[in-house]
Amino acid sequence: MKKISLLLALFFCFHANAQYQNDVGSADAIVKALYEVISGPSSKARDWDRFRFLFGKDARMMTAVPHKDSGTIIRTITPEQYIQRNGTRLQEIGFTEKELHRITETHGAVTHMFSTYQSDLTVNGIAQQMRGINSIQLFNDGKRFYIVSVFWDGDSKKQIDKKYLGQ
Repeated sequence: MKKISLLLALFFCFHANAQYQNDVGSADAIVKALYEVISGPSSKARDWDRFRFLFGKDARMMTAVPHKDSGTIIRTITPEQYIQRNGTRLQEIGFTEKELHRITETHGAVTHMFSTYQSDLTVNGIAQQMRGINSIQLFNDGKRFYIVSVFWDGDSKKQIDKKYLGQ
């Protein structure tokens, strides 16, 4: 029985890897997949296995958020914690996020991107739109790209510099 369970686990792992392999073949593909996987109407469940496949083993997601006592603080979570905290909520509010512009720099195995985005969502029946910047760090091991970190500023009231909008 253990052998059958192990074989099934390996099959599903291989199948998931093959299914999402196109998402990690380039820096463009992995960022496109990141935005696609978190986006969708309120009726659409997100593909969290696809989301997990994009990230490296020790990846982190960080947001700079306003804090009443100390100005701005950083909150750090793992991709798995992101799923636990936002999985149901993203589907409930019909959250979609799209890239507006990107600045990319690469040196060897390291790629850094400033990816300007627009988010559309509905909270309590009220449509909202926000813009911000995701600072995305990628690692390329020669076979595929991995997201190492995503860091964004959670204060949507801040003005975005024109250079990050491609103007």
